Amino acid sequence: MAGKWEMSQDFKDLSLPLQKVIDLGEIDRWLRGVAEIVPQRNTPLEAQAIPVPHPHGESLQNFNAHTLYFGNSHLIDAADIERMVGFRQLLTAASQQNVRVDVTDMGSGHIEVAFDPDAPFSRSRIFEASYANVLPVIFGRPSK
Repeated sequence: MAGKWEMSQDFKDLSLPLQKVIDLGEIDRWLRGVAEIVPQRNTPLEAQAIPVPHPHGESLQNFNAHTLYFGNSHLIDAADIERMVGFRQLLTAASQQNVRVDVTDMGSGHIEVAFDPDAPFSRSRIFEASYANVLPVIFGRPSK
């Protein structure tokens, strides 16, 4: 009987790394999708446009903010996410459009990506780190 118990413990130990791999794949796939919808930078005229209120007084949805719940926050940290291909694609797309992107760990297994088409990429904040000194060339955009 002891051998059977030890084997089930071995499988239990394997389930956590497997769940981490599954969650990392889900996050990477989501980041790749968000990278495909990076908004274009607003022109000065568009930035001055006055927002039109909703007729029923309801607030409009912010289509520049995207949130994912991945569930196992104790298994995944910012360094894991920063190594993903989807993460690099997101930064490349935002850099090429020269759009601010903020990536925030909201806690409890939630990650948020928010774009600001009125601000340049250099104002981006990725997991509380400033990108003010990051050269656009790193992300595939010719420097000016």
